Amino acid sequence: MFRNILEPADGIAVYPIVSLLLFFTVFVLVVVWLVRMDRKHVQYMERLPLDTSGPEPNNGGTRHDG
Repeated sequence: MFRNILEPADGIAVYPIVSLLLFFTVFVLVVVWLVRMDRKHVQYMERLPLDTSGPEPNNGGTRHDG
Protein backbone atom coordinates (compact mmCIF):
# COMPACT_ATOMS: atom_id res chain seq x y z
CA MET A 1 0.00 0.00 0.00
CA PHE A 2 2.70 2.52 0.96
CA ARG A 3 4.72 1.60 -2.12
CA ASN A 4 1.82 2.69 -4.32
CA ILE A 5 1.55 6.01 -2.49
CA LEU A 6 5.26 6.82 -2.55
CA GLU A 7 5.95 5.45 -6.05
CA PRO A 8 5.27 8.73 -7.90
CA ALA A 9 7.61 10.68 -5.60
CA ASP A 10 11.02 10.42 -7.23
CA GLY A 11 14.05 10.79 -4.97
CA ILE A 12 12.18 10.22 -1.74
CA ALA A 13 14.66 7.53 -0.65
CA VAL A 14 17.18 10.21 0.24
CA TYR A 15 15.15 11.46 3.24
CA PRO A 16 15.60 8.37 5.45
CA ILE A 17 19.34 8.45 4.76
CA VAL A 18 19.60 12.15 5.63
CA SER A 19 17.52 11.61 8.77
CA LEU A 20 19.75 8.75 9.90
CA LEU A 21 22.91 10.78 9.27
CA LEU A 22 21.49 13.77 11.14
CA PHE A 23 20.46 11.62 14.12
CA PHE A 24 23.84 9.88 14.21
CA THR A 25 25.72 13.19 14.01
CA VAL A 26 23.72 14.74 16.85
CA PHE A 27 24.11 11.58 18.94
CA VAL A 28 27.89 11.53 18.46
CA LEU A 29 28.19 15.25 19.26
CA VAL A 30 26.21 14.85 22.49
CA VAL A 31 28.36 11.88 23.54
CA VAL A 32 31.56 13.83 22.82
CA TRP A 33 30.19 16.83 24.76
CA LEU A 34 29.34 14.63 27.74
CA VAL A 35 32.73 12.92 27.77
CA ARG A 36 34.56 16.26 27.63
CA MET A 37 32.38 17.92 30.29
CA ASP A 38 34.20 19.19 33.38
CA ARG A 39 33.71 16.84 36.36
CA LYS A 40 33.42 19.75 38.81
CA HIS A 41 30.56 21.18 36.80
CA VAL A 42 28.80 17.79 36.79
CA GLN A 43 29.17 17.50 40.56
CA TYR A 44 27.87 21.06 41.01
CA MET A 45 24.82 20.30 38.86
CA GLU A 46 24.23 17.05 40.80
CA ARG A 47 24.00 18.92 44.10
CA LEU A 48 22.05 21.89 42.77
CA PRO A 49 18.51 20.56 43.43
CA LEU A 50 19.43 19.73 47.03
CA ASP A 51 21.31 22.97 47.74
CA THR A 52 19.39 25.18 50.17
CA SER A 53 21.99 27.95 50.44
CA GLY A 54 21.02 29.55 47.11
CA PRO A 55 18.66 32.44 46.47
CA GLU A 56 14.98 32.16 47.31
CA PRO A 57 12.61 31.28 44.47
CA ASN A 58 10.59 34.20 43.10
CA ASN A 59 7.23 32.60 44.02
CA GLY A 60 5.34 32.45 40.76
CA GLY A 61 7.86 32.97 38.06
CA THR A 62 8.20 35.93 35.75
CA ARG A 63 5.29 38.32 35.48
CA HIS A 64 4.12 39.26 32.03
CA ASP A 65 1.95 42.33 32.06
CA GLY A 66 0.18 42.81 28.78
